[in-house]
Amino acid sequence: MEVFTLIAIIALFSLVQSVFGVGILLFGTPTLLLLGYPYSESLCIVLPSSLSISLAQVFSCRQLVEAKRDVYLLALPSVLISLIIVLNFEELWDITKIVGFFLLMVGLFRVSKKLKMFLDRIINKRPKYIYVFTGLIHGLSNMGGGPLSVLMASIHKDKIAIRTNIAFVYFWFSLIQLSVLAVFSLDSFKYYYFLFPFLSLLIFNLFNKSLMEKIDEKKFQIIITIIIILYGLIALFKS
Repeated sequence: MEVFTLIAIIALFSLVQSVFGVGILLFGTPTLLLLGYPYSESLCIVLPSSLSISLAQVFSCRQLVEAKRDVYLLALPSVLISLIIVLNFEELWDITKIVGFFLLMVGLFRVSKKLKMFLDRIINKRPKYIYVFTGLIHGLSNMGGGPLSVLMASIHKDKIAIRTNIAFVYFWFSLIQLSVLAVFSLDSFKYYYFLFPFLSLLIFNLFNKSLMEKIDEKKFQIIITIIIILYGLIALFKS
């Protein structure tokens, strides 16, 4: 029964990520935490699928990828350091509440024009800080997709370019995270977790182009924002 539940979670959020660039980590992580999975095992479940879709998205539009230097020098070290800290002190922190807090922050930035303008000003003046900030959040909670989406939407105007650059960063984030997990939490991996990327790639190849053309992105973004806020409230106030 557990395997079928995980398959359903991966399939649903792979569908979302195939179209919008985020989904498996942003929604899959809090879902698994609320179901009682430890943070380290939750990462082992969602990261391989996220990596596979991100790689497919980047490969199809690799000429659109920019800011590689800032990703390598600023974002990735931040992920590495913060994830190592979290995994070594996982039992001392309530990761679910941390994830809930960052989800609510993401939701607030999506609905508040003033907060968006504030973040845009920081991005325009000090974009390097956002790369470091995004890396720290991602290592601590796997919720770097929120600020990352805002950052890429500020830099790029075309939705394909936004999605591709998000996927590029996600790919490297996932690769670093899996490497850290292999060192610090190897026992959290189960052999069938590595079947999930093939499911994700299948969904990406079947639905990516057709859904992008049919979905009203503005309406769907509103739905995503509502789900983010609901997830955040549930995770933050979970007893």
